Amino acid sequence: ATTAGFGLLLFAERNRITKNLKQLLITVILLLVSTVLSAFATCVGYAFTAAFLGIILAALLVGRHCAYACTAMLAVYAALFACLPDAALAYKPLSMLAAVSAGGFAAVIALKINKGRTSPIISGVIGGIVSGIILICVQAFFGVRITDVLLDACGLLASSALCGVLAVGLMPVCESIFDVTTETRLNDLLNNNNPLLKRLMFEAPGTYHHSILVAALAESAADEVDANSLLCKVAAYYHDVGKLTSPAHFIENQRDYNIHDELPPEESARRIISHQSDGVTLLKKHKFPSDVIEIVAQHHGDSIVRFFYNKAVNDAGSPEEVDAAVYRYKANKPSTKESAIIMLADCCEAAVRSMKNPTHEMIADKVHEVINGLWLREDGQLSESPLTAKDIKKIEQSFLKTLSAQYHERVEYPPLEEKTSEQQV
Repeated sequence: ATTAGFGLLLFAERNRITKNLKQLLITVILLLVSTVLSAFATCVGYAFTAAFLGIILAALLVGRHCAYACTAMLAVYAALFACLPDAALAYKPLSMLAAVSAGGFAAVIALKINKGRTSPIISGVIGGIVSGIILICVQAFFGVRITDVLLDACGLLASSALCGVLAVGLMPVCESIFDVTTETRLNDLLNNNNPLLKRLMFEAPGTYHHSILVAALAESAADEVDANSLLCKVAAYYHDVGKLTSPAHFIENQRDYNIHDELPPEESARRIISHQSDGVTLLKKHKFPSDVIEIVAQHHGDSIVRFFYNKAVNDAGSPEEVDAAVYRYKANKPSTKESAIIMLADCCEAAVRSMKNPTHEMIADKVHEVINGLWLREDGQLSESPLTAKDIKKIEQSFLKTLSAQYHERVEYPPLEEKTSEQQV
């Protein structure tokens, strides 16, 4: 009855769990596994439960809203299992219902998702402490001896702490199996010891620096339009990772020699375009989350490599003589707020970086020009994203603020005057 009611509630509210088949599948699997484990744990003692394993993993993999719903269900199941040893003792199911409910909510509230892999253990311990206290209070109301209550409370605390430890061990496995982009997983990808980031730093330092600046732009803009800022930051770090296949073909990694001076425009365009698919290949090889890979695959959309296309048109003398498809990226247009923000940040940072001694006014004009070009262009690169005109305005203001801080005017220091021997004395 509880399970049926839970299912009807989900579909009646049409919340985002039921709209996402993967999240719904994860929720059902966690409930089933926790229920089965709780049934076996009851053999040790009625106060032993695996409910906290499902609650903590639901919060990490799906969200807190799902964890609260799972808490209500698993608390009812814990109460049911507490009836099995001795149905005559009514205080056992009632105390377990109250204890798991209160402890589950406390565990979810205490869970600090961005505090590293040990956070589930702390969450499990806090949930166990709250559960133990509630168990003692309820059973004391029924006049149970304090020694018996303390023993049950310790069992509940031990099982909840063990669930926290198991959650830490199972998280990487669940993230890989279900391909879930959790905040913990994203924070791990920001570590400079990541092999791809280390390669960018040493093999393509110009691209790495560009990626850091794009990440700053994207992260601040995402906060303004209620997008996932952490996902934007991670995707920006790796959006140009495909340039590792040939760093010298990209201007930010060149010094005094431009390899494109010796290549025909169609060959140059082919090598520039390939970095998008090369990046996707590298990220798949390193088992990155699909959300990050999707953004990297879409960050140029199906736009044209304008510089080399114009060069080809000038060489041919007429646009009719040039096949535009050769100069177009082979990818889908941005379909999420995050991928659209990365496209805008990438283009704006590159455009401003190419300016000589930019002032605040010059940066504002350039950002407005680039964003309007992408927003209003005939090929509609942002036409499939959920961004609105209001969002675009907020993003533009955020970019202007960040870019003005990055490329602020600096004081020109006067040259040092060399002192004569008499002055030095």
